[in-house]
Amino acid sequence: MQAVTKLMIGLGVALVAGCTDTDSTTNLNPEGPPMLRQVRMNHKVFNADGSSSNKRVFAFGSHELAQPDELKSGEVTSGVASANLFRLVIDELLVGNNLEEIACRSAVDDDSFARVPLGATPDDIARCAVADDVLPQSCGGPTAVCICAIAGGCSSSTGALVAEGLPVGVLDINQDGATDDTQMIAGSVGLRCGTIDVPISLENSFWNPSGDQNRPAQGGFDALGPAIILAPDGPLPTNLNCQLIFSDSVVDKQGLQVCAPPNGDVTQDCEPGDMGNFSFQTEVLDVRPTFLNGAMAISRTAPIVMTATVPLELGTVTATNITLVATTGPQPTFTVTIDPTMPQVILITIGGGGLSATTEYTLTVTQSVTDTFDQPPPAPQVFTFTTGT
Repeated sequence: MQAVTKLMIGLGVALVAGCTDTDSTTNLNPEGPPMLRQVRMNHKVFNADGSSSNKRVFAFGSHELAQPDELKSGEVTSGVASANLFRLVIDELLVGNNLEEIACRSAVDDDSFARVPLGATPDDIARCAVADDVLPQSCGGPTAVCICAIAGGCSSSTGALVAEGLPVGVLDINQDGATDDTQMIAGSVGLRCGTIDVPISLENSFWNPSGDQNRPAQGGFDALGPAIILAPDGPLPTNLNCQLIFSDSVVDKQGLQVCAPPNGDVTQDCEPGDMGNFSFQTEVLDVRPTFLNGAMAISRTAPIVMTATVPLELGTVTATNITLVATTGPQPTFTVTIDPTMPQVILITIGGGGLSATTEYTLTVTQSVTDTFDQPPPAPQVFTFTTGT
């Protein structure tokens, strides 16, 4: 579904919702500023045996059909740092023009995506999606899209020069009169963990103006809407407090900015632009061997494999920062390596003919080992094991 089409569908939903004053799970809440109603994300759950698993939860807000263990509003202290996906459910429609931009046939500024002017309609997209030879006559005016904004000119789809201020054309390979692709506008919505602005995948993030508070059979709670789907471009920093950041331009049709009411309760007030009621803590950096702490009969010669919760900063994975020490007897020789293509897997290779038989060893991951955001584990991680005969 294309950006402008979604915008028009969203407008239709708003008109229908405004026709009733009866509370319903299908109602939007157009009064006051747009409010963050719910946040869906992955939270790490720790089991009694020390193992862990990832669970999709309400990190903000609630839902009457949710199970108690799914309701973690204000309680997410171990947000999954790797491959997390956020669904930000809003209580009313936002102006989609300030969230997404459409694909053009070539670069119009620093990339080949352009914003849709306020007031543009699907007809404006269609008239700027025509063939190159009629494009200059068809695509113009204040609601025209994919206009060259490069001082030296832009390249057309055939390589010809398009002067600044003239159209390069909407990317419409299937010739249906709509753009073939959209992406989130850089900086419109983001995550800040500590002082770190987390990179966001513009391609995988999007605004979905459909949906309501009904939980459908397909999609479940991750079909509630309207919603912003926010996809980090890689892992999150570990062991940091994170907050949502909205651009001042992300507003509803009244020009009001998004805010977060207490616990997602849209019957309470919040100041436009104030997101202070929502935050979460990411999981700590965890680096551990594939065997359990205190394991017995470990091979004397096989490499020791360690895995991390997130990709590691390669330069910190050294034999100085990860140590292997025998409790008694001769100390081992070993090398520590990490494959750049698998930055979450550490290989400790034993030298000198192997470890001593039936000997206890201590494996320590120091706080000098960090994730790619230079975040260390909260304390040194220490594991013991005993070799076999």
